[in-house]
Amino acid sequence: MKKSLLLALTGVLALSSCNTTPTATVENSVIPFMDTTKTAKAMGGTLEWNKMEGLAYDAPSRTLYIAVTSFIGGMGDTAGDIQFPANKCGGIIAASLDNNLVATKLTPVLVGKPTATGCDVSGLNNPDNIFLDKKGRLWIGEDGDDTRNTLWTFDPKTRAIKRFAVVPNDSEVTGLRISDQGDLFMNIQHPSSGNTAPYDKGTVGVFSGFNANTDDFTELPYDGTAQNALKFAAGKYNILGQSGVSGLGVIKNADGTSKTSTNPDANMLLSTGPDTGILYSHWESQPGGVSRIDLKRSGGVWSVSGAPSMLDMSVVNGTWNNCNGSVTGWNTALTSEEYPTEDDASWAKAEPAMSAYLGKKANRYDYGYVSEITPSGAGQSIKKHYAMGRVSFEMALVLDDNKTAYYGDDGSMRGMYRFVADTQKDLSAGTLYVAKLTQVDDSSSANGKSLNVSWIKLGHGTDSEVSAAIRRLE
Repeated sequence: MKKSLLLALTGVLALSSCNTTPTATVENSVIPFMDTTKTAKAMGGTLEWNKMEGLAYDAPSRTLYIAVTSFIGGMGDTAGDIQFPANKCGGIIAASLDNNLVATKLTPVLVGKPTATGCDVSGLNNPDNIFLDKKGRLWIGEDGDDTRNTLWTFDPKTRAIKRFAVVPNDSEVTGLRISDQGDLFMNIQHPSSGNTAPYDKGTVGVFSGFNANTDDFTELPYDGTAQNALKFAAGKYNILGQSGVSGLGVIKNADGTSKTSTNPDANMLLSTGPDTGILYSHWESQPGGVSRIDLKRSGGVWSVSGAPSMLDMSVVNGTWNNCNGSVTGWNTALTSEEYPTEDDASWAKAEPAMSAYLGKKANRYDYGYVSEITPSGAGQSIKKHYAMGRVSFEMALVLDDNKTAYYGDDGSMRGMYRFVADTQKDLSAGTLYVAKLTQVDDSSSANGKSLNVSWIKLGHGTDSEVSAAIRRLE
């Protein structure tokens, strides 16, 4: 990084609540990990993405699938590196990876069908979380019009799309995960309180009687009509927990006051045996939360084993907007933080809630990271990975080399990132890159365009270095 750029970026780290400007020698090395977006822009990365959402990886074909809410803003204008045909309904992009798991090309493989009033009900309506089953089908949950959000399957080979479920009014599909046994986990986030019970609460659940890895199904018919209950094509939906019940989604402050989140998001199922597991679920709120439900499986049905609990996230100075997440190849859970504040005015609004949660003055540079949860018997350890950078994480996904992770920013005019750990199964140190894109015409693309990818190195960092710099800002 050029000296002039380093000096310019140093000022970014000064907080309004601090009187001391970070020192040049130490703080400059951590700038890419504390102000990742600003660094990526200054270094020439393509910061035109609009809400990069879930990720799924097909190892045999080395294809990474990326859900994008909508191709608008910087992605759908006529300027910059990305100039896609504008599409407010969004789509799925396939990233081709080389032998070193470096993405070299991005190709849209499925896009929505915009209408004058929204998105055609036969196609995508702002895709969000995705998951790949063992048949190679991509399961796609929507976060668009809250009266018709759908769970789809998409076959990348035939490009056929089929509707499996539609969630109740005012809710979105979250928590997609398919167990090794083929059980489909799916949550119902922020449903209307006027829906028919039990679909009037944020819900964590799983389907039984349907193997999502092997079974086919008859498509669920649907005309776009609003509904107050869950509809689905096959199996039975079993509720594992709901917001406010047995403490789930209850975020407690240091003084004992609390609030209840209705926003269950990611499900991260960690196997503890042939038919036992731990389900960590995110609660997307400010402050954020993570719950733990111990599960057992009998007769093909998962059930709760023991009392659910909420994790104490204050051990990593709290979390903010826990959104999507993933499971690593070494059986740990990655929880991600969305929409960290990036200016004094927004932090002034956010800080009281975080300080109340911690019982001490919060530091805005503690939020916007990936944290790793490692279970240990009835408990778990939690570690925040500052070395992976600070952005509005939807999720981070570690690939099968147990070193390379991909993620984007769930905001507007943001970037796509790649992180390569120094050591397998250890995300505490590594090198961070931002994508630089060049658009080309492509007749095989769902919208006629593809993007060639090169990568710009932002820096090498360690959790300990970045954490120490953050502490010096207090």
